Amino acid sequence: MGVTMLDGPFADFLDPWGNRVELTTYTNIQFSKTDAVLKGMGLSHLEKTEEALKELGEKGMAP
Repeated sequence: MGVTMLDGPFADFLDPWGNRVELTTYTNIQFSKTDAVLKGMGLSHLEKTEEALKELGEKGMAP
């Protein structure tokens, strides 16, 4: 598929242009999208874990 898989415990790879791509689940990252954006992307079923919500809350960023 034109990618170079990187060694390590994660599914990281380099795309054909040399960009490093890291695959992760939305539930664990400290980043949030508005409900409208998630709905528009067809992803309104996704939810954050309690730990991710706690970390966002500690930064004043909880949805």
